[in-house]
Amino acid sequence: MNEIVDVEVRHASPAVERRVKAWFLSQFKGAAADGNRSIHLPHPERPGYALKIKGAGYNAGPIRFGTYSRTGPAALAFDFEGRAASDVASGHDNAYLGGASFQQAVTEYNVSRLLADRGVAVVPCLGYGRVATKDHTAWFSLFDWHRGWSSISVAEAGSVQAYLESAARLAGEMLRLAIEHELIGYCGLVRAAEGQYLLKDLHPFRRADPITMSQLSWVMQVIFALNIRCRATQLFTAAAQDAPADAISRSLRAVLPDASQADYEALRARIVKPYMTLPLQSFDPRALFQALRDTRVGGALLELCPSRYTRW
Repeated sequence: MNEIVDVEVRHASPAVERRVKAWFLSQFKGAAADGNRSIHLPHPERPGYALKIKGAGYNAGPIRFGTYSRTGPAALAFDFEGRAASDVASGHDNAYLGGASFQQAVTEYNVSRLLADRGVAVVPCLGYGRVATKDHTAWFSLFDWHRGWSSISVAEAGSVQAYLESAARLAGEMLRLAIEHELIGYCGLVRAAEGQYLLKDLHPFRRADPITMSQLSWVMQVIFALNIRCRATQLFTAAAQDAPADAISRSLRAVLPDASQADYEALRARIVKPYMTLPLQSFDPRALFQALRDTRVGGALLELCPSRYTRW
């Protein structure tokens, strides 16, 4: 039995808390599904907005407690020498099917609030919480979601070219966060009706720290995030007949305005495969540094890395 025995909501208003508890305790119907683990409910306080719960259940149904998501991608962290290790807590597969993990819920809230306070446009995260059965605990995040907002997709953008331009815009925002705000990760993009863009899905971010990260680890963490963005672009344009052959490389233009398919393939062959595939067959920071210098994207990121991160 997976009977809910407790629902805890943190940071959100009492009205939002009541609405959320009603959902998890099966006292509220009529949710609109958003992906396979999020829903939209009528907002109890803001006309024109929905209350979004990420981690609300699988396909707008119950959370499948005890059954882990197997969607990937795995999360990696890089030590001071640039060596990769699995970051299990941050990975998508650490959450129950239809739910979120402890790390995802808390990081989403903290990063969203931090960036909002710094004037970066993000989907407002109202809080987070946990839902428990006798044997399991899952987590969730809460958002204001304007009914005029739409996540960027090929269909929403209107053409593959417009989508690729939005993907490059997003990659540029990711790079800016790494350089200016010491936050490295990947995320999604939302467009408002008036044309404004907002960042969403910020739970994969980590704070960069010059004490525990060097230039090598900073560059590797950024490459990991950009590679995820490249793969997502390829996935989301795969069904389009007019998708260009170099679609997977377009996000790298945030680093190099003339980045090409050859640049992506070099990065994948020299960095991603040998240094981001676990378990590592061998590791030498000298060889990694040389491989980064030998690729155009890696060399550019070595230069873009802020000077406060110690050079090899």
